[in-house]
Amino acid sequence: MFADTLKATWRTLTGQKRYTFLNLAGLALGIAVFLTMALIVRYENSYDASVPNVSHLYVLNEVFRPAGHAPSESDDVSFVPFPFIKQDFPEIGAAIRMLQEPLVVRAGLTLSQEKVTLTDPAFFSVFKLPLLAGDSSTALDGPGKVVISTDMARKYFGTEQALGKRLRIDNDQTEAIVSGILAPQPPNQTMGFDLIEVIPTSWLSKYAFTNWGSMWGTLWVRVDDPRAIPRIQAGLAHYPYQHPGNWTKDLLQEVFGGGGLELVPLQDLHFHAAAVGEGGNSRALVRILGLIGLAALATAIINYVNLATARSALRAREVAVRKVLGATRLRLIVQFMTEAYMMVMMAAVLGTVFTELALHWVNLWGGWKLSMDWAYVLSINVLVVLVAGTLAGFYPALIISGFRPAAVLAASKTPAGGRIESRLRALLVVLQFSFAMTLAICSLVMGLQARHIRMLDRGMKQDGLIVIPSLNDASLVSRQSDIITRLAQVPGVRIATRSDIYPHNALNNDDWLLAGHPEKHAMNWGRATDGYFDAIGAHLLAGRFFDSHHGQDYPVDPHAAGNGTSVILTRLAAERFGFSSLQDAVGKNVQESGASQTYHVVGVIEDIRVRSASAPIRPLLFMGASGSFSYIGGLIRYSGTSTQIEMDRLARAWAEVAPDVAFSAQTASDIFADDYRRDESHGALFGIGSAVAIGIACLGLYGLSAFNVSRRRQEIGIRKVLGARTQDVLWLLLIQFLRPVVFASFVAWPTAWVLMRIWLSSFNDRISLTPMPFLAVTTVALSIAVLTIIAQTRRIATLSPARSLHQAG
Repeated sequence: MFADTLKATWRTLTGQKRYTFLNLAGLALGIAVFLTMALIVRYENSYDASVPNVSHLYVLNEVFRPAGHAPSESDDVSFVPFPFIKQDFPEIGAAIRMLQEPLVVRAGLTLSQEKVTLTDPAFFSVFKLPLLAGDSSTALDGPGKVVISTDMARKYFGTEQALGKRLRIDNDQTEAIVSGILAPQPPNQTMGFDLIEVIPTSWLSKYAFTNWGSMWGTLWVRVDDPRAIPRIQAGLAHYPYQHPGNWTKDLLQEVFGGGGLELVPLQDLHFHAAAVGEGGNSRALVRILGLIGLAALATAIINYVNLATARSALRAREVAVRKVLGATRLRLIVQFMTEAYMMVMMAAVLGTVFTELALHWVNLWGGWKLSMDWAYVLSINVLVVLVAGTLAGFYPALIISGFRPAAVLAASKTPAGGRIESRLRALLVVLQFSFAMTLAICSLVMGLQARHIRMLDRGMKQDGLIVIPSLNDASLVSRQSDIITRLAQVPGVRIATRSDIYPHNALNNDDWLLAGHPEKHAMNWGRATDGYFDAIGAHLLAGRFFDSHHGQDYPVDPHAAGNGTSVILTRLAAERFGFSSLQDAVGKNVQESGASQTYHVVGVIEDIRVRSASAPIRPLLFMGASGSFSYIGGLIRYSGTSTQIEMDRLARAWAEVAPDVAFSAQTASDIFADDYRRDESHGALFGIGSAVAIGIACLGLYGLSAFNVSRRRQEIGIRKVLGARTQDVLWLLLIQFLRPVVFASFVAWPTAWVLMRIWLSSFNDRISLTPMPFLAVTTVALSIAVLTIIAQTRRIATLSPARSLHQAG
């Protein structure tokens, strides 16, 4: 019996090639989207799952709730509380400080800049990462030792067998011995480690270790007993006030307000970081991608059900004859279910192939590193075949096997399934197009927002601007000016300058006040050397720029230059100080909270958006400086040549004056591209998903129109005998088949509007949600549907009445 069922099933599938193709294509595309989204969701939700003991690891975030300011949170914290944490909370099994800094690394002739993790000797008590070589108990038990990844071992030594070899880090006079080789780490790990060494003693006097306001690194703890977490959380809520360090209680109140420290589990950090604007991926976006996968699979199944039930009329006589010859209803159900399972199995194989081919582009667009985990993919496919095969096959099998032989054989035409079944098919088409149109509207809005961010006026001219962060190396402090002078001589360079405010970098943040007024205003401040404002293309609104001919404009150290040192404000900074006009700000004096020195405002420039577009514009205050300072970046304005040629010229000039430090540079456009690249890529992914969904829906619409038109040949012929024209017939058929697509827009519009309102709310600078994307998508969907329907109905509508009636009979 089973062999006969398989044989009959195969004969049916190969004998109805168009039907098989439509179903196979729809199911394969739906399964491919589902598998891709399943891999993405699994990748995102398994972040840090491979870290040993992950459920016991926590990072300490600083939470700020100052009066008059919006609350904020940061995982970059001060190290002031570190010596007291284990003492105050015995439940904490281990605690470490961690900084990840770009430092110069040299081994032999290989010189580069790498992200180096500086930490405490107890590192492996918290992060129990496996080692391929070395002993974790002694690998970091003192200075002069470094643990490296296999990638770093191959890069600097040409082999993974690097235990005992020597590296020089941060231009230190002594070399560190490689004491451990880390096992390869998965890509979906929040904290990636390439080089790990103990924090140098000289670093312990830096601000991050003595002042609460210096948020530089992260604090990690291991808590073995989860029942202790509530007590620790309660104790950390106002922890800065228990250990003020170098700060007064009043200053702590200004900065923290009612805030303090908070434990964040490592296994939640990926999504938590996105929620507070510090990287990661949005949990909501991952859920949306998961829903897209489920909806795509559901759409494909709906497509199968629609086509199978519509095709039931064409198989009515076959079923009637087989019943007359003795076939039972159970046997017919088994055959039709077998057809469904075989169809889904073939589609699953094809969908898996599509998924593997698409992964490269999905990784490129989404920033993921997905791979085909075959055990996972095969288990998903088995589940899909069982669930989708049952859902897709059971209802059609029940309908088709239920035909009564006598009624079918006596009828002049095959049954259509009744009004209820017809309405059900129309409802399923509405659901298909609703999902597809919702997804298409979302992708279009995301693309428009990404374009808006790309074209956003940031208050600086990005084209022709190169940023050189490697100038911040500690060994170059005394050579900053000489290096910039040499880079200014490179052909093509118009301006060479330096500052600690440049794209995605504005670290200094303090309260400032108008001299003689008590109101304090938080703002970022920084220093800039001669030529900075010309280099970035700042737009002057009032007063003047700094000028080297004015003695107070470019002091060696603006903090020690005395009262009257010049500063320049951005528009928002001037507004925060409460000036009646921008011109009114010029000539006024401001001062930093807690300091006695006053600064003289000489100019106001247009706002500069230094940080990402999702963060609000910050008020900025600039001081001029001619000496050396920290957290610096070089800025080069060039013209008359390509970016690559200019980068090569700068690298050669850099090697002449700073051969001991690796050269690193990036264009301002590339730095700011990080603000929109991911959203643009996600929009493209949504666009592909919507195109696939619309394609599947149109396949179903094509099949349904083919079925309905074939059944209405006689009606069409009679209408034409009575005087109907071809265009009248086409219009009648179009109205019938386009009605579900129009209804779908009434579902898609409010759904997409709500989703995009929520998504756009995460951007400080965003587009308005106009009707344009909704109308555009609806127009395109209707156009595709019209072409799909006309491709099927035009031939029938143009037949002569005699041929229509003859073929119908």
